[in-house]
Amino acid sequence: MQSIPEIAAQIVNNSLSNVAKDNSRTIFLVGSKSVGKSTLLYSFLDKNDTPKETLVLEYSFGRKSNQKQAIEKTICHIWEYGGKLDILKTVLPSVPIRGKFYYCVMIDISKTKSIWNTLETCVQALNDIYSEAENVPELIIICGKYDLFKNYDSEIKKFICSTVRSVALLQKAHLVFYTSKEPQLVKRAKDLFHGIGFGNGVAFKERNVNSTKPLCIPKGSDTWESVGLELTNWEQIKLRHLTRFPSDPEVSSEVLASRPQRSHPEPSIDALVALKYEELRNLELLDISLDDYLRVH
Repeated sequence: MQSIPEIAAQIVNNSLSNVAKDNSRTIFLVGSKSVGKSTLLYSFLDKNDTPKETLVLEYSFGRKSNQKQAIEKTICHIWEYGGKLDILKTVLPSVPIRGKFYYCVMIDISKTKSIWNTLETCVQALNDIYSEAENVPELIIICGKYDLFKNYDSEIKKFICSTVRSVALLQKAHLVFYTSKEPQLVKRAKDLFHGIGFGNGVAFKERNVNSTKPLCIPKGSDTWESVGLELTNWEQIKLRHLTRFPSDPEVSSEVLASRPQRSHPEPSIDALVALKYEELRNLELLDISLDDYLRVH
């Protein structure tokens, strides 16, 4: 039996088999949960409806007339992955690649304890699958939730920025900060996607390496000296980051999804318990155990 990605790939291949590769682009977007991946894509595609949660893998596309010949159209194939990151390696090879390929990793920089896990899982999946491929994807790291991150302590911001810059340097990736809350950053992200979807690739109009402002660093324009670190490797970057921000294990979705049945004589108490579990479901990271949390609250 074919998997969902394989079926989707077959449909795309059959319906677009006559499209020239020169007029095609492929974008694969993956990253943190609820960081705004769908919102960004909807903005790029000028969709006005409210984005729905991406459960596993979703396909969409955009078309734009070629400026030289209005008859020909550039088609941008967009794949958004919203499933578990630990099975990304099994999903990625099933995605059909047409034309230039851009692999976009979107991380939630407001959640300092999950940054490394997301980065490592997504980047290593790319390296493992495409390290020896002819059509190697261009890597773009998008750091979302900047509206929250910008209010952090300056030393924390500087440290996180050095981590993502180090990864971008090592992986020869573009790096850009983003939030849907600030029009200027929305426009920058839309311009980025228009460039990779219909234009000649990544073309930032500005560059910034100052951690007090949203980073915008094209690949090849950063240096270890500018980051403030010596030339280093992946394991050294990982050790440095996790020493400062140890990764927390993910909270089990089964635990958070289970709603307790009514067990108290007073309905008002049951209502409070239900609210507390609803609050827990909205948390991705906990610094204390579930039992401790309930006792404290």
